[in-house]
Amino acid sequence: MIELYNYFINNIYQFLGVCFSILYVIFSIRQNVLCWPALIIAAVFNMFAYHLIDLSLQIVMQIFFITTAMYGWYKWTQPKKATELKINQWSAKQHIMWISMGVIFTYATSLILQQLSTNSFLYSNYPFLDSLMFTFNIIPMYMTGRKVLESWLYFIVIDIISGFFYITTGEFFFAFLFFCYIGFACSGYITWKKEMK
Repeated sequence: MIELYNYFINNIYQFLGVCFSILYVIFSIRQNVLCWPALIIAAVFNMFAYHLIDLSLQIVMQIFFITTAMYGWYKWTQPKKATELKINQWSAKQHIMWISMGVIFTYATSLILQQLSTNSFLYSNYPFLDSLMFTFNIIPMYMTGRKVLESWLYFIVIDIISGFFYITTGEFFFAFLFFCYIGFACSGYITWKKEMK
C-alpha cells in the first residue's frame, strides 16, 4: 500500500494530466467547447510529467497542444454562419501526403535526438518512439481542430503504440490513459460519422 501511495505522489503531475486529458476527449467527442480549456490544463500538467521522465518531444508536443487548443477554442466559438465548421473528410491523397511527411519528420527528428548529449534540453531516453509519438499526435490534433473525421483513426493507431510503450517504461498512468484513448477514439469516430449522415 505504501508503494502504491509513493507511486501516486511521485507521479502526481502524470495523474492530473491524465484526468484532464480524459475530460478533453469526452468533451471533444461531444463537440463541446470545454474540450479546449481541459486540453490546456492537461498539457500544463503533462509538461511537468514528461520532463521528469526525459521525453523532450512530448514536452514540446504539449506546447503544440496548448496552441492547438487556443486555435480550436477560437474556431469552435465563432458565430454560427452558413460557413460553420462541420465534420468533413480528407481525400486519400491528403492522407498519403500527411502520413509521408509524418514518417520523414519522425525519422529526421529521431536522428537528431540520437546525436544529443544527456545535458541537452531536447535529450530523449527513447529518440525514435519519442519522435513517432510526437509527430503522429500532432497530425491528428490539427485534424481535430479542423473537424476531420479520420483524425480518430490516426489517434487509434498512435494510442496503441503509446500504450504499449508506457507499459514497458513503467509509466502506468500514461499507459492507462492511452489505452482509454483507444476506446474514446473509436467512440469519437462512430459519433462523428453518425453526425455526418
